[in-house]
Amino acid sequence: MSGRWPTTNDGGAGERVRRGAGRHRRHDEPRRLRPEALRALVGGLGLVALVVLTTVVPQSAASSATDAALVPAAVRTSATSTATPTTTAEPTTSSSAPTSTKAPTTTKAPAAVTEKKVCDKYGSTPVQGGRYEVQNDLWGGGGESQCVFAFDTGFRVEANHNKDSGPAAYPSIVFGCNYGNCTKGTPFPRPIADLGDLRTSWSTTTPDKGDYNVAYDIWLDPTARKEGAPTGLELMVWLKHTDRVNPIGKQTGDVVLDGVPYEVWQGDNGVPVISYVRKQQTNAVANMSIPSFVADAQKRGVAKPNWFMTSVQAGFEPWIGGTGLVTTNFSVTRNGQ
Repeated sequence: MSGRWPTTNDGGAGERVRRGAGRHRRHDEPRRLRPEALRALVGGLGLVALVVLTTVVPQSAASSATDAALVPAAVRTSATSTATPTTTAEPTTSSSAPTSTKAPTTTKAPAAVTEKKVCDKYGSTPVQGGRYEVQNDLWGGGGESQCVFAFDTGFRVEANHNKDSGPAAYPSIVFGCNYGNCTKGTPFPRPIADLGDLRTSWSTTTPDKGDYNVAYDIWLDPTARKEGAPTGLELMVWLKHTDRVNPIGKQTGDVVLDGVPYEVWQGDNGVPVISYVRKQQTNAVANMSIPSFVADAQKRGVAKPNWFMTSVQAGFEPWIGGTGLVTTNFSVTRNGQ
């Protein structure tokens, strides 16, 4: 629709009518009108006036109506309107759907674990920059193969042992000195009178099949030994074991250490062995105090106050099977370091 306004009578036909009716006579042509002409003139003027009244007024009203009809729709709004231009809305979702616009959380794939494979009977490899050493230690095997796959925080075992008479191996992670191999920055060998706040954490996973135990091996010696086999005491802390597997020797008592109840077993394996078997079995411990066990062993007379601790080891003794034994995390700290 055009936005032009229609022409009014101010400059159109109405103006032409007024000009025709008001034409002047010439001064040099005086005229005398006869009565008949005068009456005709008056009648004509009346007719013209009637035509003007019946034409101009209705046209003005009509013009107003026409003007209103010709106003573009875009501007025919109320002066107080606050309407805004219409926009296309997104489709309305169900009231039961979440209203949050937060982007969905994506789960990152776990980083690939770099493993170092060790299959030599007594082979080992450092982890965590040498702070710990993972060892295969196939010391009691009957000819079966065994491999450990070491990674930064632990290791896993692949083996298929079949030995009824005792442990086939002790795959483990070591902190300290073991047969001349000392881990980086270790405080061992160290007098047991100066162990300080020595704590350990260990997390494992174990298979549903097979026979095995999950145990610490802590070695004490009368000297600050780094080379060869310790000659003082093998102190074991068993976290878990299958039904057919028991420590060497016999049970000699019970004890509660740091709120946890243990069976105490004592025997001999070339050196005295004391084993603390946890009554409530578990796959993990956190901040376990090592000096608590050493102090109890001294009370029982199997550890001497002037001896040294040479290493803390944590591992598995598989009898049957072995695959599926995993150390997921391991740490030893002294005075928080």
